[in-house]
Amino acid sequence: MAAPTRYEAETAPATCDGTIDSNHPGYSGTGFCNGTNAIDAAVQFTVSASTAGTATVGVRFANGTTSARSADVIVNGSRITTASFGGTGAWPTWVTQTLTVSVNSGSNTIRFSPTTANGLPNIDYLDFEVMGGTPTGTGRPNDPNIQYYGRWNQSNSSYHSMGWAGGYLEARFTGSSVGVRQRNTIDLYYSIDGAPLQWRRNVSGNVTLATGLTGTSHTIRIGYRERAGSYTGDPVFGGLILAGGARTAPIARPQDFVEFIGDSITVGQPNANRPFTAYPWLTAEALGAGHTQVAQGGACLVSQNCYGMTDWFRRSSAWVSSDDWDFSTYQATAVVINLGTNDVGHGVSTTQFHQNYIVMLERVRRAYPDAHIFAMGTFRNRYVPETRNAVAARNAAGDSKVHFVDTAGWIAPATDTHDNVHPTDAGHAKIAQRLTPILGQYLQEAALKSHRSRV
Repeated sequence: MAAPTRYEAETAPATCDGTIDSNHPGYSGTGFCNGTNAIDAAVQFTVSASTAGTATVGVRFANGTTSARSADVIVNGSRITTASFGGTGAWPTWVTQTLTVSVNSGSNTIRFSPTTANGLPNIDYLDFEVMGGTPTGTGRPNDPNIQYYGRWNQSNSSYHSMGWAGGYLEARFTGSSVGVRQRNTIDLYYSIDGAPLQWRRNVSGNVTLATGLTGTSHTIRIGYRERAGSYTGDPVFGGLILAGGARTAPIARPQDFVEFIGDSITVGQPNANRPFTAYPWLTAEALGAGHTQVAQGGACLVSQNCYGMTDWFRRSSAWVSSDDWDFSTYQATAVVINLGTNDVGHGVSTTQFHQNYIVMLERVRRAYPDAHIFAMGTFRNRYVPETRNAVAARNAAGDSKVHFVDTAGWIAPATDTHDNVHPTDAGHAKIAQRLTPILGQYLQEAALKSHRSRV
């Protein structure tokens, strides 16, 4: 394994859509890239890899603002992820963010293109290191290059099963076409190369998703309508169908993962384009984070003649009979809980609710020792004091990473819901707009602390 190679932003063949400045101390080399504050005003590095493989990219930057600046990461012309560069406290304060990308043997371009008019942070340099030969895969469900998000049962090597709602998978592949193997009938949604998600309804067997693709590499995201209520679709993934000679390649995962726990509101029911029009999906995507929804229509907090998520949270799906989820499969950096809307109808007292919410927070903490946990007040104002007091109890017990989210006034029941309960797509968008900066503040602080511990 070769040692990291440093590429300075001010040195050709690197390019900077802006100016090379030297007015903030602490930079390496002779200066840094101060990009123009505009969408697509990018900095690009040309790097050399001795072999094709997975590479570690360390980007040294400074962001003296209080808001994160996001950028598409584009490798050899293909967008692979979105990076979020949090505030560093001051412009002379430099930190390093590490990404993992797949590269070809020889020359490669790595481009950071801002997604908003705020532009990029100041970019000092890029450290580049190839970790080893590219592990290529066939696209089968157990292909190590396929990244799963959410709770998937992988005990069947032929068909991996999506548990709960909002689970999805991502992969990078070569070739001019792609399809997916399904078992029984299901509604699936997909996106290729970051295009808007689209549906294939009521499909089964071998399903062609795209033909005539051009370029050397492509990405795909696939997800399924949740199995719930009267809908008994088969949300399983039987592998990708690739063109002759095509293979999969590694694809990076975001540094953050947000798990949303709740009821039908968190699922996004009854809206037709759930999960990707629901506030959990919209919030996490805005943060550039991975995500899933551990949620079920009609769910409660308390297991009292109801689907109590205090217990069901520990399961791999909504249809298993015992606690079976292995929390070492992934670790959430944030968990958002929105429960209490349905408990009233099952006679749960305020005392019961408060006590059970404390138990819920304790169980989530044991599952995810380092996560920030957000307890949302219900939009119908049910059990809000009890939710707030449960958070206060955990804070008093020494858990400072548990937060109460006051949602009063976020949506108007008459105009932002279908039935005074379930938000419309526009209502979900309003919720996401309010929730995103709340989560982002804590995730940015955590990322900054992690950066500082490494420099």
